[in-house]
Amino acid sequence: MKTILIADDNPANLGILFHCLDQGGYRTLVAQDGETALQMAKISKPNLILLDIIMPEMDGFSTCHALKADADTRNIPVIFMTALTDTADKVAGFQAGAVDYICKPFQQEEILARIRLHMMLQEQKDQLLRINREKEKILSVVAHDLKAPFSSVLGFLSLLRENYGEYTEKERRRFITHAHESTLKLYQMVEKLLDWTRSGGGFQDCQPEILNLSTLIQSTLSLFKESAENKNIGIRGKIPKTLHIFADANMMASVLRNIVSNAIKFTDPGGKITITAEATATGPEIRISDTGRGMTDIVLHNLLSGCCSTSAPGTDGETGTGLGMVICREFIEKNQGILSIHSKPGQGSTFVLCFPPPPPCFQKF
Repeated sequence: MKTILIADDNPANLGILFHCLDQGGYRTLVAQDGETALQMAKISKPNLILLDIIMPEMDGFSTCHALKADADTRNIPVIFMTALTDTADKVAGFQAGAVDYICKPFQQEEILARIRLHMMLQEQKDQLLRINREKEKILSVVAHDLKAPFSSVLGFLSLLRENYGEYTEKERRRFITHAHESTLKLYQMVEKLLDWTRSGGGFQDCQPEILNLSTLIQSTLSLFKESAENKNIGIRGKIPKTLHIFADANMMASVLRNIVSNAIKFTDPGGKITITAEATATGPEIRISDTGRGMTDIVLHNLLSGCCSTSAPGTDGETGTGLGMVICREFIEKNQGILSIHSKPGQGSTFVLCFPPPPPCFQKF
């Protein structure tokens, strides 16, 4: 049931509005002054506010300004109620942030029609905001996931272009083979990402299946072989070939690519990255540890909350969007998993991904 907050100090008006909204199927809250209206709006988050202009101590204009200045209430539509007919007063109401006004004496049909209109407009606005956030996530994932294979292809081609005559025929063939393999992986990744976005479900559509962890992790590591070698970072993986998880393949591949990429990004040359997986009493567990720079509690909080629009530069100046770990946590939780991060400045980081066991009818033996 939609909730509407009425801010009016006139008992007769309150009675009329309460009856009208009750007939319209709305839950109604009442405040008889501006200060109380601000407090109630912040706590109850109504879907819409009917705000009288003339009230004691704090008038409707001041109340509306205060509502729009608060992040918790600024997106709640406000409709002014007024007996004033001066155009300047109506303009002042719109300038304060109101979306509409209704004139006294009230007409029930007009009140309900305007409320339904602005409820619908607000729902459409919220939907557009959700779509834009979803697109932002998709662009972030695509940009992040494509960086590693592109870097590999460009690296091998740059070596050939700049020092072609210095390599033997065997070395040149090896570089071309590696570039071809990376290009093939890039093509396959683009195809998967396009299929994912074309499906219409996007990040909301989780399609779990049985995944072999050894295959999934080794496929991820092969994408970052060149990047790790360029920074002289050793990557070691120890994953039982019989260990499986029940999760969405695209989401899990993206999570692993993101965490491994960040581990390389924030580890100094000569460092190490270790990936292990095991079956625990509560289900499969993946651990990705690095000897990188580590994080403070504040940095870790910002990383998981998405407070920062960009991430800190890597040990070799690498850049990022700052959204990666937020998306990783969302993907893991959509697959009934839990992400925990253990990190200390100068002591590296460990990312622990815990998942429930596959359903009995899907378990591998």
